[in-house]
Amino acid sequence: MESPQKDAITSTTSFKKSEFSFVEDFNQIIELILTGNNSDAVGKSVAQLEEKFENAKQVLDSLPGLQYTKKEQEALLADELKVLERKKAQLQSYKQMK
Repeated sequence: MESPQKDAITSTTSFKKSEFSFVEDFNQIIELILTGNNSDAVGKSVAQLEEKFENAKQVLDSLPGLQYTKKEQEALLADELKVLERKKAQLQSYKQMK
């Protein structure tokens, strides 16, 4: 049975780079403010930006391994690489038996 640490490490989360790009949203809000024509549009744009921030935060919170320090992550990686090398050696051994 695998440990919870290994389960957390092996789960994957995918996300788009655009989920973390906020410059265009800021520019749009600034342009709306400078034109001063529609305060409803400014409010809507700000609400959309806040929602985008919240979504980005949720993605970051769901990334596996964030609870570990860099040193702990490197140690876990080293351990897993040792396991991989051992299994490769076992596979080679089994192949030679045939």
